[in-house]
Amino acid sequence: MMVKPMTPNETVTRTPPVLRGEILGWLKEAGHIALHKQGFGISYKEDGTPVTTVDEKIEAFLLEQVARVTPGYRVLSEERGSLAGDDEFLWVIDPLDGTRAYASGLPIWSISIGLLQRERPVAGAVYLPAIGDIYWADATGAFCNDQRISPRRNLGLDDPLAFVAVPSNAHRLYDIDLPRVRSLGSTAVHLIYAATSTAIGVLTRRVRIWDVAGALPFFEHAGVSAIYLSGAPFVIAPLLTGEPLPEPLVIGRTELLPDIRLRIRRKQGAI
Repeated sequence: MMVKPMTPNETVTRTPPVLRGEILGWLKEAGHIALHKQGFGISYKEDGTPVTTVDEKIEAFLLEQVARVTPGYRVLSEERGSLAGDDEFLWVIDPLDGTRAYASGLPIWSISIGLLQRERPVAGAVYLPAIGDIYWADATGAFCNDQRISPRRNLGLDDPLAFVAVPSNAHRLYDIDLPRVRSLGSTAVHLIYAATSTAIGVLTRRVRIWDVAGALPFFEHAGVSAIYLSGAPFVIAPLLTGEPLPEPLVIGRTELLPDIRLRIRRKQGAI
């Protein structure tokens, strides 16, 4: 993954512990909203992706909290787009990643939020309310439920426990020469599982920045990298308008990433 280089006089912020506590509190309250819904309406965007009234309620709540605690910061969110502010700091909010899984009553969906400083991911959190796991990363380290994360194992591509997380329609679009693939419903969760060595790699759709921003700060702590499926480097800056990635990403441990990418080929004629 490539990010904007720092000049000698620039520094990356360390997220204050008080702000960290605020963010985790926001996500837990947002999870409470989702878990205790009194029914929800569902509609579909122009690209066919679903959105529920719960997405909208959670996003409104998170936007209110961000504006209260960090007034003047720019915000980019899935449903409301870009809200103007100071160009140095950018909040990126995904109120519900895995809406189809959520609407189907499955547990793998997440609420995520990321903070970027001058295009560098400096803090992020991904919460799985149905499971109770909350992941957090900043310059001080990466954590799950207050326990510091360290990659648990170095599985090889052909290890019996190794799998690559893929989109649910991957079977229609790609020939994948890997022993095991799984689709769990949430891009952010896929990335977290790669960062914790649960998955050896991830293939994404042409996702947008809010699908990945909450998980990006975990990469430097986990030895995980991202490249485009073509092999081109992943650069954050062009995505900060909310436009989709130009092509899918492949994410995984840096030493495995070239081999994983070469084992995924788009099917002839697939759009």
